[in-house]
Amino acid sequence: MWASKRPGPPAGGPQKKLVIQGLKELPTLPSSYKDDTLSRLRNAVNAILGNQPTTQGLEELYRDCEAMCLHKFASSIYEMLQQEFEAYAHKQLSQIDKAQQMLEQTQQFWESYTRQLHMIRSVFMYLDRTYALQTTNVASLWAMGLSVVRQYLINSNMRIRLVRLFIDRVQNERDGQLVDEPMLASIAHMFIDLGLYTQTLLPNFIDATRDYYRRESLRLISSLVPLQTSTDGSAQSSRMMDVPGYLAHVQRRLDEETHRAMQYLDPSIKTSLLSTALSELIEKHAEKLLGSSFDSMVDANLVPDLGRLYKLLAPVDKLNALRKSWSAYIKTTGQRKMQMPDAETALVSGLLEFRSKLDNIFEAAFQNDSKLHSALREAFEAFINTRRNKPAQLIARFVDQYMRVGSKTDDEQQVDDCLNRIVALFRFIQSKDLFEAYYRRDLSKRLLSTKTVSRDAESAFLHKLKAECGSGYTSQLEGMLRDMEVSEELTAALSQATVGPDMSDIGFHANILTTSFWPTYEPIQLTLPRQLEAAQEQFARFYVERHRGRNLQWQYNLGTCLIKVEFDDGPKELQMNQVQGTVLLLFAESDELTYTQVQQNTGLEDSELQRTLQSLACGKYRVLAKEPKSRDVSTTDKFVFNSGFKCPQARIKISQIVVKETEKESKDIEQHIHLDRMYRVDAALVRIMKARKTLDHDRLFSELSNQIDFNITMAEIKERIETLIERDYIRRDDSDQSTYHYIA
Repeated sequence: MWASKRPGPPAGGPQKKLVIQGLKELPTLPSSYKDDTLSRLRNAVNAILGNQPTTQGLEELYRDCEAMCLHKFASSIYEMLQQEFEAYAHKQLSQIDKAQQMLEQTQQFWESYTRQLHMIRSVFMYLDRTYALQTTNVASLWAMGLSVVRQYLINSNMRIRLVRLFIDRVQNERDGQLVDEPMLASIAHMFIDLGLYTQTLLPNFIDATRDYYRRESLRLISSLVPLQTSTDGSAQSSRMMDVPGYLAHVQRRLDEETHRAMQYLDPSIKTSLLSTALSELIEKHAEKLLGSSFDSMVDANLVPDLGRLYKLLAPVDKLNALRKSWSAYIKTTGQRKMQMPDAETALVSGLLEFRSKLDNIFEAAFQNDSKLHSALREAFEAFINTRRNKPAQLIARFVDQYMRVGSKTDDEQQVDDCLNRIVALFRFIQSKDLFEAYYRRDLSKRLLSTKTVSRDAESAFLHKLKAECGSGYTSQLEGMLRDMEVSEELTAALSQATVGPDMSDIGFHANILTTSFWPTYEPIQLTLPRQLEAAQEQFARFYVERHRGRNLQWQYNLGTCLIKVEFDDGPKELQMNQVQGTVLLLFAESDELTYTQVQQNTGLEDSELQRTLQSLACGKYRVLAKEPKSRDVSTTDKFVFNSGFKCPQARIKISQIVVKETEKESKDIEQHIHLDRMYRVDAALVRIMKARKTLDHDRLFSELSNQIDFNITMAEIKERIETLIERDYIRRDDSDQSTYHYIA
């Protein structure tokens, strides 16, 4: 008996007591309650599994489950459910295992079964959240429902058949057949839900994929044909497959596998699936693909196909093979260009086009890969220096032609782009000192003959060379441009000075050349006309007054002049060099002169005079007539002013007969550079030995290579060492002839 105390009644009123008494008998469940309830629940489960309506409402069934759990019958319900699931799954799957349309029926079973599990789990939610959750080693109803299916598949061969049929359907799709993707997705997700994906479906699927692409790659690789291109440079499509076609096929396969992984496989399989396909289609055949058509693809400039090749080789770690093929192609093609019979006439323009093509492939197809860029640079440097000094001479000649003519039609951006490409080519040559010698000679001719198209272009190119090689490399070249600017300022200052009456019709301009900046020129003897001599003397006085202590040496063979001449057809302006002008002015006083008279009045040597008279009397514009008529000039010839000369142009340029650059002149320049190099080698050897005191031959050669920027042979190094030994700078070790000691 329990008693409960409550607050008493108000003061002054009667007090009452509430007494609660216990039950005389405890309530009991009917004896058939458990069996009856389990029977109702079992019937409901069977109805749900059979897609039939239940006799009781779902809420009433839920209350029955809750009541059974409260009365400690939860384990009995759980065992009943497990038995029903096992019976149903065994019955359904055993029938499917014998069916023809196994995959389709499995899909139907799985989708129906999972819906039924969801409904049963809703009815027995109380059991799932109490007994299953709180009891050790008891799975949830969902997990228990899946486990009975999983166990059946494991204990039987059905999972093997399902995997095999699944793979067959995928391979049918790879062969071009249409498949039921939602059905395959359902099967794949069933394996995932059952925990059989990674241990059963995935390894077998990857093995089958590997085998499929191994067979396909062997079949296609064995039937590859040489590269076929159309007239526009694109790969042709044909029944026979070439390497670009094979690469496009591989890319399509990868796209298909990506779609497959995302649509009806698990996305996590994508990486391993693509890796397997690439291994069989690309990695195992990379060398053959590169060896058979890489050179042809680069020759044909198939940038999209080369880009596809790069993207396919990168994931399988075959870029080293691509780098080797890239380097070999550049060396082979470059050496072939260097050895062509007409290499000297078109070599530089060909190399510029070749480099531009390689740069385009490198940027657009190879994604600026640093290792491929290193291979390009090393290969280009290797082949361009196979002819040692010749590239430097030819590049300097190309720059000279471009500065004279090539940049006339180009705008500022085009000129800058061309100069950048020339500097990029210049960067690879090792005989940069020889290039500077040839370039300085050509620059002097352009500046003095005013044949350079743009002074700004000349300055821009020197700025690029300075950025590439340092200020010491371009100091003399920049000095030449400064001399031209100073000369223009002097001319402007001279024009403001008082001009004598005998010079009123003469325009005089002198270029002051600093001897250390400009090439060495041999002066010639020339007797000037009195008008020119007076102008020259006036300028000399003017210059000496401004720069005392300096001496002027006139180089007449470098001067130019513009002379106005009256012909029967009218006046003409003749542009020529100073020597030609001096000879022509003699005929202003006498219309007829002999060779001897011309020589006496000019003081020219025979070789120079003959070239000059030949240009005036035997060239394209014959302002003099020669007797007797012939192409050559002799000392007995007579020359007459050709007053009947006709030409539609008002201004005519009469070129001197140019003596072509002989092999001797080139050898003189190269010999000068060679001597300069040997002096630099001597200085470097002495510096090294002075710092190290003692070195063996190999280490000495290694350190010397780091200090010089040109090619030198071992024989030349030995010769310089012997010279230093004779001059007592170093000596050989008494016991080891390959070791040297510095002599203080």
